[in-house]
Amino acid sequence: MKYALLLLISSFLSLNAFTYLDAKSGEKEYKKGNFEVSEKKFNSAAASSKEKDPVLFYNHGNSLFQQKKYDDAMKQYEQALASDDKKLKSQVKHNMGNTLFMQQKPEEALTFYKDAVKLDPDNREAAINYEIVRKLLEQQQQQQQNQDQKENKDQKQDQQQQNQQQQDQQKKEDQKQQQQQADQQKQEQQKQDQQQAKEEKDKLSKEEAERLLQALEKDEEDIQKEVKKALIQKENSNVKKKW
Repeated sequence: MKYALLLLISSFLSLNAFTYLDAKSGEKEYKKGNFEVSEKKFNSAAASSKEKDPVLFYNHGNSLFQQKKYDDAMKQYEQALASDDKKLKSQVKHNMGNTLFMQQKPEEALTFYKDAVKLDPDNREAAINYEIVRKLLEQQQQQQQNQDQKENKDQKQDQQQQNQQQQDQQKKEDQKQQQQQADQQKQEQQKQDQQQAKEEKDKLSKEEAERLLQALEKDEEDIQKEVKKALIQKENSNVKKKW
């Protein structure tokens, strides 16, 4: 993201000697890329400034931003917003947007870029960054929608597969239960057949016993008749004739 270091030399002229020297030294070190040193110089200049010049806070914030001290930079930018200069406030808002973007807060950054452009329509950097972040958010939103659709599709497929598995499992359980019922019915039928065969066998045995008993009784009756007959014949043979 683009950023800007704003130094107003004219405002330095109204500063006291110590503040002016620290501010100039901070500007020099910043341009060299010595951001830790420039941070200290601008901090010292702001502390010694009775006027609390917003430019000093702004430049101090820029030094912190370059060191990725984003929370501390935001605090300095917030103090710089006390300026009545719309162009300066536009630059502050712009750099606050940059800071928020670096903190992974693009939605908030977009608001600050928009405010920067409202304050100064000529702030081209803020306008460019606004469009960049807006398009980035649109892409992220589209990617999220595509991802959600894909996840929904995958979830639907998983649900269908799970339902099919449940149906297959239920079918297997039903078949197993039917087989168990068939086996049970078969066992019960076998028991009934065995019981019926036993009863028929027992019945047959009883009938045979009765027939045998009747036969025995008849044989005994016949034997008794034969014996009686034989006895009669013997008695007759023993009869003496009187003539």
